[in-house]
Amino acid sequence: MFTDKLREGSTGPAAKILFGIIIVSFAVAGVGSYLIPDRNDEPVKVNGVKIPEYELENQVRIEKSKLERQFGKKFFEQQMAIDDNFNNKFKASILERMINDETLSQLIEKDGVDIPAVLVKSRIRSMPEFQVNGEFNQDQYQKVLSMAGFQSPDAFGEALRNDIAKETFLKPVIEGEFALPGEVGHLTDLLTENRTYTMVNINKSKFTSNVDVTEEQIKDYYEAHKDNYLNADKVKFTYIYLTTDDVEADVHYTDEDLTNFFNLHTELYTVPEKREISHILFTGDDAMEKAKEVKAKLDAGADFAALAQQYSQDPSSAKNGGKLPAFASGHQDKSIDSAAFALEKVGDVSEPVESDFGVHIIKLNKIVPKTSKTFEESKSDVISRFVKQQSQEVFLDKRQIVADVSFENPDSLDFAAKEANSSDKDHPSDTVKVQTYDFLASDAKDLKFPFSEKAVLDKVFDQELRESGMNSDLIELGPNAFVVVHIEDYVPKTPKKLDEVKKSIIADISADASRAGVNTYVDGLIATLAKGESIDGEAASGKITIDKPKTISRLDNKVDESVSRNVFELARADKGNINYGKYEDKDGNAYILILNDVEIRSEPDASRDDFLTQQISNMKSKADNVVLINSARDKSKIEYNLSKKYLNGSSDSSED
Repeated sequence: MFTDKLREGSTGPAAKILFGIIIVSFAVAGVGSYLIPDRNDEPVKVNGVKIPEYELENQVRIEKSKLERQFGKKFFEQQMAIDDNFNNKFKASILERMINDETLSQLIEKDGVDIPAVLVKSRIRSMPEFQVNGEFNQDQYQKVLSMAGFQSPDAFGEALRNDIAKETFLKPVIEGEFALPGEVGHLTDLLTENRTYTMVNINKSKFTSNVDVTEEQIKDYYEAHKDNYLNADKVKFTYIYLTTDDVEADVHYTDEDLTNFFNLHTELYTVPEKREISHILFTGDDAMEKAKEVKAKLDAGADFAALAQQYSQDPSSAKNGGKLPAFASGHQDKSIDSAAFALEKVGDVSEPVESDFGVHIIKLNKIVPKTSKTFEESKSDVISRFVKQQSQEVFLDKRQIVADVSFENPDSLDFAAKEANSSDKDHPSDTVKVQTYDFLASDAKDLKFPFSEKAVLDKVFDQELRESGMNSDLIELGPNAFVVVHIEDYVPKTPKKLDEVKKSIIADISADASRAGVNTYVDGLIATLAKGESIDGEAASGKITIDKPKTISRLDNKVDESVSRNVFELARADKGNINYGKYEDKDGNAYILILNDVEIRSEPDASRDDFLTQQISNMKSKADNVVLINSARDKSKIEYNLSKKYLNGSSDSSED
């Protein structure tokens, strides 16, 4: 739920990403009108309630970021290589999820679930992102809401109220399911199953040969596969790229501002009192007894440094008579810190003190008094810190202006730049600039930031944005930078000339011939196995290598995940027989898996069974949730805007 995202983002760089996350959550909760102006060109309406394109784009961006963090930066490139319509399908799936949330919100409202204001207020006050030192803090509350993009606490309260309503409404569904013993037993058998398999690897190099390719074949192949040999498409666009560093020149101040900052942050310009001590460390079970004996010697007038060298079990300080570097309060172990700062005069020696390291005797060598710099001594640092702090506020103001004005005036970025630069009437500036990128190719390498960022490239080459002629949404680049783009011109992909790709075509024809040879050979091996005959003799040809049999469990992580999945998808064969299948790995290498044996090794395990019982109950609850959402959808009027390219494959267009 969106409160989890708020909790995750209330500190650190993720806080700025909340702007997008929370807006999407508002749409799900049915309160999007708090933040986003009405639009006529939205992807869908649910019982007359629009789900805006802006919110969908934000949610798509968030989900893409999650997947890239989980599977790597090239995840979407890899998916697009498999299916060039993947982005549209991904976007449509996110929209379906938002429709589900909207129908559920409307069902909850119709059912009359009422969440009292006192409960919402109590939840807010208990949320750790709004607390300082364990207590609710109004300033922290306002700060987090502002950074998250909320226009008012009321808007946040309404969104939270809807969130709690969902929890309340779904609680009977979530808690009402249970698992039967037979279900747990069946799942246990599956999880504890061991499978023994043999992998047969096809040596692709044995099927690679120099194919004699005629000019006519090259020409025919080129005509049939022109889409494989294209010049990259290119985009010309204008953009606004702004960082907190860019707006430092827009921070203006007086001596009074600087003096106030200095007075509010005196701790930055004060060096606290420090203590320089020596210690003798004792460790082991008899550490306290030894310490008391040495303390008695010190009381009798023995030299501290000599005893430290003789007895201390801290070798790094013992050779220097037990001396430690000077430290301020709070920068040592608590016990040592307390004992050192409790000594009043230089030369005083403490009683034995226990710490996490052992038992210490501490001697005070020196007191370094607290010192403070004057304003004049600190002025250059005060200016630097003040500007850095205020530039964040200026940046956030200009970011909001650019977001609002570029949305309200979608045909150009000029209006947004002008408004942002004139936001401070007393100090107009030219910090926010509209710049032009004169044709960026989609296959360009080694791009400079921010155009090296996938989120920016996705937007620059977004077909729908290009066709709409509108400004993009704000593209967040962490807490201190953003980009907005407007596409000015587009040059589509064009076929490369035959002479440019002739070598590639010859290589591709050879590769196709090799692949066909491999497939024919593998089919022959499968036919041999189907007759119940051995293929061991083929290993002598060098065309295959047969690995030694391996035994794995479903939870085994010592083999490739795709291989493990394929092994466990093979059906069990009758006793004494084998089953087999042919596969390709991600690099196009063919292999055969032979399932030799299946063994169930289920043993009693109460903690495992309790865990599986909970998992089965959770799965049933999720299934009930799906039924509930489908029922809500069946009773809803869902109107898709089929002019959106990513909705061409939607299952519904308008239903009552």
